[in-house]
Amino acid sequence: MRLDGKTALVTGGTSGIGLAIIRALRRDGARVIALGRSKEHIETFREEFRQDSLASAELVDVRDRDELKGVRDRLDGLDILIPNAGINTRVKALDLEDEALRDMLQTNLYGVFVTCQVFGPLLFLRPGGRVVVTSSLAAIHGLDLRVAYTATKAGLSGLVRSLAIEWGPKGVTVNAVGPGIIETSLTRAYMDKHPERVRATIENTPLRRIGTPEDVADVVAFLASDGARFITGQTIYVDGGISAGSSWW
Repeated sequence: MRLDGKTALVTGGTSGIGLAIIRALRRDGARVIALGRSKEHIETFREEFRQDSLASAELVDVRDRDELKGVRDRLDGLDILIPNAGINTRVKALDLEDEALRDMLQTNLYGVFVTCQVFGPLLFLRPGGRVVVTSSLAAIHGLDLRVAYTATKAGLSGLVRSLAIEWGPKGVTVNAVGPGIIETSLTRAYMDKHPERVRATIENTPLRRIGTPEDVADVVAFLASDGARFITGQTIYVDGGISAGSSWW
């Protein structure tokens, strides 16, 4: 399942799950390009990979089609596309302000759609193109304080299924991963503030632990490989078994 000679692009690839995906793809031999909208994260990324000519990062906002086109026009080809960028705001539905709502919709749903529109044609030019979208357990498991986030991730499941039908005849597979509760720099502060939520999560997770970005990244690397050549239109939930159900009753 090596990826030598492949070129992969990961949006939101300079931190959290996206950075773990970059590391996994690079480990397996792919040339990697990370897109992010944080200058600080871009600088940290470039420092980590300063001696690696096959890893690069660019400051790009996935809500901006022209910025994405600028990256596309500088590429000489693409084999693997990972639309991973996403944001979340914890707030009651009636209290979610319009600006925050639009930002979530623009990043999590519009941004993924446009990323596929812009880079998809490059995947058609080489055999075995791969798209792996980062969805969420929230796509099928409702979450308090995250109504809009849940809606965007549910939308991605439909996007993946329909795009798999359109792009399958072109030899491109389209799948998604649905992370469960994953410890990242963004979630760690919340976990530290609410240890009771962490305990509840572990108790209700069949594998009895919180997930790591590497748990997700390894599944993405598999879906990007030839080992997943006959899998398309699927969302694989990397959640320790939460989506399988519970034993409370």
